[in-house]
Amino acid sequence: MLTTLPLLSVPQDLAVYSHLSTNHYPWTEVTVDLAARQGQGFTGVFDAMQGQRWARFVWVRGQMRGGFTAGGEVSWATMMRGLPQAIISLQEQEPVVAEIVWSCRQSKPAPLRGAWPDVQVTLERERFFGVLVSGTACSYWETGRMLGGTFPKPGAACVTLSPPVIDDRPTLLAFWMELIAVTHRAFPLDETWRQVSIGLAADHPCLDPFAQEVRVLGGVLQVDQEVGVSELRPALLAAYRATLARLGVRLADLPIASLREQPVWATAGLEVTA
Repeated sequence: MLTTLPLLSVPQDLAVYSHLSTNHYPWTEVTVDLAARQGQGFTGVFDAMQGQRWARFVWVRGQMRGGFTAGGEVSWATMMRGLPQAIISLQEQEPVVAEIVWSCRQSKPAPLRGAWPDVQVTLERERFFGVLVSGTACSYWETGRMLGGTFPKPGAACVTLSPPVIDDRPTLLAFWMELIAVTHRAFPLDETWRQVSIGLAADHPCLDPFAQEVRVLGGVLQVDQEVGVSELRPALLAAYRATLARLGVRLADLPIASLREQPVWATAGLEVTA
């Protein structure tokens, strides 16, 4: 069922096309074009609207994350049947923005205390990841930094949309263990990890190589049970980012397609390193 709640705007800087009618650009041609773009590694957002009904589809690096409406997820075939005479738009996006769009698709709005721009301090301090919404203004944020979109008006109240945070320790550890192992097989990283950990230990004490609470040996991540998830998550991200940077490696250089599909990926903050 295609429902009637509003569709959040996305950054328009890299529009492929906007507000085309499927009466003039038929669904068959739209589908063929998107399949070709997908084969070329397209990252972006496709929107279809008919009256107050809408559907949105998201691709990241040539992989379709899926489609959704205000009522839940939807298939491409169902969308075409439900919106036969749609107005369509296609926007290319940075991978991290596309991931935010997808991961926040079912998030509940959370009001922020205060008004814009005062709330920006809170977003930066809490390293906010998600969407900031105020009226029709939407902006996309990663680790407390705005990536794109439009700022709220001064004095306006705001709400945030954030993806569900995975605080399940075994799931989080399994994800990072696999990511580090895959990286190590392609680019041995033990010594580099140890070196960057020394520099990061002041901000992330669990990385102190002498304490040995978080360590990588032979590409195997080992974490002491005493290290909590709230401390572990930012520490692993900081160390991994710094390790890739020192090795001169990009995420695109690594065989991690299956990891990108895991729910942990969307909130890990990794795409900024791509």
